[in-house]
Amino acid sequence: MGFIRNILAIIGLVALIGGGYAYSKFGGEINELNKLTPEAKTLYMNMWQKLKKSGNSAESTVWKRQLDEGVTPEDAAEAMSSVATEVNIKAVGVLPLSKEVEAKTGEKQRLLTIYQYCNPLTAVKMIEYSDAFSAYLPCRIAMVEDKEGKFWLYSLDMDLMIHGGKTLPDELLQEANKVKDVMLKLMEAGATGDF
Repeated sequence: MGFIRNILAIIGLVALIGGGYAYSKFGGEINELNKLTPEAKTLYMNMWQKLKKSGNSAESTVWKRQLDEGVTPEDAAEAMSSVATEVNIKAVGVLPLSKEVEAKTGEKQRLLTIYQYCNPLTAVKMIEYSDAFSAYLPCRIAMVEDKEGKFWLYSLDMDLMIHGGKTLPDELLQEANKVKDVMLKLMEAGATGDF
C-alpha cells in the first residue's frame, strides 16, 4: 500500500511540475489569446482544421462557393454586377487574367477572372484604424474554373479580419460586418445566378 501511495505521490509531483512548466511556457500566450474577440478562438481553430486537412494556407483563409448547376460564368458576373449596384458597393475593376494569359501565350487557359469591389467610406475608416487593412482593399471575388471544368467563386474570409483580433470599435465593426454581408450576398448571387 505504501508503494502505491509513493507512486501516486510521484505522479502527482510530476503532474504539478509539468503543469507549472506548461503555464510558464504558454500562460502568457493564453492570456494574449483571451484578449481577442470571443469569436477568435473558434475562427483560428476552424482555420487550423482546414489547414490540417488541405495543407494549403490559402485554402484555410477563404470562402468558396461553387456555381450552381446551369449557371454560367456570364450569368454569375451579371448577377454580381446587378447586386453590387443594388446594395451600393462600387465595382472598381475586373481583371480577366486567363484572357490576358491566352493573349500573351496563345494557349487556352482555365477561366480566372477577379472582380473588385469597394465601399470608399468604409475603406477610409478601416485605414484610420490600421494602415495594415489596406492590404485587404479592395474586396475581391475570384471566379475560377477548376481542373474538372467546374466554376467556383473565392473571396478572403473576412471573419478573420473582423473578428480575428481585438474587438474593433463599434462603428467600424458595424461597417465591416455590412461589407462582409455584401460580399457574401454577391457570392450567393453569382453562384445562383439570381439577382
